[in-house]
Amino acid sequence: MISLLLDILGAALLLVGLVLLTISVYGILRMPTTQSQLHAQGLATGPGVIAVLASSIATKNASIIAIATLAIVFVVLTSPTSGHAIARSARHRHESAAPEDDSPDRPE
Repeated sequence: MISLLLDILGAALLLVGLVLLTISVYGILRMPTTQSQLHAQGLATGPGVIAVLASSIATKNASIIAIATLAIVFVVLTSPTSGHAIARSARHRHESAAPEDDSPDRPE
């Protein structure tokens, strides 16, 4: 009974993680500015990757669960730092928060 529940929980976490990662990749490709892309990237590195790694509980293998736990801790510690570094470098480049309108029908 517990084995079945762990399998269902692992599959659900994997499915949720993959859906979040797919939405995040679509957001990164569609967003115009670095700050907008960082927002979509936060969805991937936060809940998306953590849900996929947490789905390792279905394996019932202690070494795999321990490695996944260490990877979750690593992601939780490094994701905000990397996002902050990317945002600072974009600000340093003087990238504007709003994209410029390069449409040809714009009056000048």
